[in-house]
Amino acid sequence: MLRAYNLEHPEDNSLAPWNRQYCKSKFPKYWEITFFILQCLDRNSRVLEVGCGLGAITSILCYLGYKNISSFEKNALLADNARRRIRRIFNRDIHIIASDYPSGNKYNCDVLILVNCAYGDVVQTKSEYLELLRMYYNSAGSPKYFLLEVIDDSYIQEDDEFPPYIRVNEKEVRELFPSCRIKSWETYRYPENKKSKTLYLIERL
Repeated sequence: MLRAYNLEHPEDNSLAPWNRQYCKSKFPKYWEITFFILQCLDRNSRVLEVGCGLGAITSILCYLGYKNISSFEKNALLADNARRRIRRIFNRDIHIIASDYPSGNKYNCDVLILVNCAYGDVVQTKSEYLELLRMYYNSAGSPKYFLLEVIDDSYIQEDDEFPPYIRVNEKEVRELFPSCRIKSWETYRYPENKKSKTLYLIERL
């Protein structure tokens, strides 16, 4: 359904160039892994998604029948388009907030999703970035599950969009969430892909 919609609305690719990967017959690995994880969780879970873009991950939640979904997208134009896409594909009105997360607020969710987005523009050091990830988790009410995709520090190329201080390894993730069960999947690998990324499932015990 998502691929068919994307092919019918190529204008969205100019708004969000990364959306072109959802026009192909095989979706990116992080999308498939996120689908695999979410299909195993309780559909009544309260889900909070950070950085939903045009709603590619949101579409998984809708397809699987999750009932309580809130998404943040700081780009108001992307947020508006995501609402439209979800409404047309799934006939649902999802609570998509056109704002930075958490905007000084506290939330209480069961599943936090931060996938395919890295906010390196709001920090200047590795310690600040790790603290930002921890703050996202705490602001969501320390949920049972945290799906977190990061740029892996095995990626050592010069890249102004993804500076070294937002590149994270498994040891740092485990130190950030010491009392959690953690699984990981490689989602991108340089040079096959433009960067190297890892998706973590962080489960509070």
